[in-house]
Amino acid sequence: MVMIDLASRKKQRKHRRHPMPASSDSMERFFRSGLKLGHLRILVALSELGQVTRVASAFHVTQPAISKQIAEMETALGAPILQRSGNAIELTGIGRVLVEHGREILRQLELARRDVSALTAGTAGHVRFGSVVTIPQPLIAHAVELFTRRAPTASFSFVEATLDRLLKMMDEANLDLALGRNRVTDRLPVVRSEVLHHEPFVFVVGTRHPLGEPDTPVSWRNLDNVRWITPMKGSPAFATMVEILAEQGVTLQHPAIESSSLALNLTLLRGGDFVSILPLSLARRHVQRGNMRMLPLPPLAPLGQAVLYWREDTLTPAAQLFMECLRESSAELIDTP
Repeated sequence: MVMIDLASRKKQRKHRRHPMPASSDSMERFFRSGLKLGHLRILVALSELGQVTRVASAFHVTQPAISKQIAEMETALGAPILQRSGNAIELTGIGRVLVEHGREILRQLELARRDVSALTAGTAGHVRFGSVVTIPQPLIAHAVELFTRRAPTASFSFVEATLDRLLKMMDEANLDLALGRNRVTDRLPVVRSEVLHHEPFVFVVGTRHPLGEPDTPVSWRNLDNVRWITPMKGSPAFATMVEILAEQGVTLQHPAIESSSLALNLTLLRGGDFVSILPLSLARRHVQRGNMRMLPLPPLAPLGQAVLYWREDTLTPAAQLFMECLRESSAELIDTP
């Protein structure tokens, strides 16, 4: 009798590892009504934690409860979604597809939750926001889109200026939030800051420039006799750029164009006469369009911070909401290849 029980258990375990192929009808029913959000959350957690026991602990349930959910999915799909090796697990091809789409579904649901939460809260008011020119416009535009969708009764104003000017406006209570490229220490005690992301600056030329051909070899020595577009002299960005170039034995010998206008800089770069620096995400976008080349030189990492500033004593609910939108937009910008 014991032998029969053991054989039966082995057969059951074998069946769980190799579920019977599902019919197209049963698979369609699974995706239409059988697949639950709990399934997707478990799969995403499995891909991140790598062990059923850890997932069970994270969800505050027993390990058999998680195993039962996995078995339900495998039975409905008629194919394994996990491969076990001791305590560790590995997703099959089907499992990886489910995780990839499941993660996006859960992300969209979280965005919907935030939108609905903001709308039900009835966030109103006026947000005054400023940014330095080197912050990529898609980051700001996407944040504004999120904000206007979540707070349709709120209004918004935007100004572009140097960081010292933006912080002065904040000091004068004419600005709620400011986005810059550097940390500033000598500011009011009520001003707080947060690094949204780190994004290096890279050296770029237009494709018409002598260094613009993709296969043209480039070294620091090639930057000795080029025409530059630089940040404004006296700015932290200019000082950092000059310092890093000097460490490589490069000096700005030719007359440089100092410009805080990103639109002008891009136009001049596309003309093919100049070398400059751009945030990586912006440079990558223009490389994909075929009108720019990123030079194969080490990036300027010290310039890569995007720092958000705000006044602690005057922060309104609308400004807090826009801060959340900036965080989301920033994360998406850096995650996008």
